[in-house]
Amino acid sequence: MTNKKLAWFVTICIIIVVGITVAVLSSVKSNAFSFLNQFSSFTVTIDNQSDFNLSSVETGVLVSGAQGGTVESGSKDTLGTEIKSGEVVKIHPSLSLSGEGGIYLKFTDSRGETTNKMICSYTESLSGYSNVIVSNNNVSVKEKCN
Repeated sequence: MTNKKLAWFVTICIIIVVGITVAVLSSVKSNAFSFLNQFSSFTVTIDNQSDFNLSSVETGVLVSGAQGGTVESGSKDTLGTEIKSGEVVKIHPSLSLSGEGGIYLKFTDSRGETTNKMICSYTESLSGYSNVIVSNNNVSVKEKCN
C-alpha cells in the first residue's frame, strides 16, 4: 500500500470510529440521565393536555394502616398555583416517609371534577420521578421511583 492510500485508509477508519463513539456516548448520556434521575429527590412532571385548568393540585404519601388498608400518612404538599390547559409543570413535592409507601396525586379541574391517581406505587426513599399526562378523559402515569 502506498503512503497516500494508507493515509486515506487511516482517515476513513478514524472518521468511522469517531462517528460510532459519538453515537454511543449520546445514547449513554440520555440513558444515564434517566437512570440517575430515579435516585434523586422525587419529582413529578404534569403535562396538562386537557381542555381544563387544574387547581388544588396535591401530592401525598399513602401507607398501610393498622387494619391493613391503605391510608393517607398526613404527609402532603399542595401546589400553590393552577396548571393551565396545555402547560407542563415539574414539581418537587416536600414529602416525608418512614418505612414504605406510595405517592398519590389529587387535583380538581375547572369543571369541578376531582381526580385521585397513584403516581408512585412503591417507595422507601421518596426518590425518582413520575411523568403524568392529563387528558380530557384519562390520566396516564409513567413512574420510575424507589
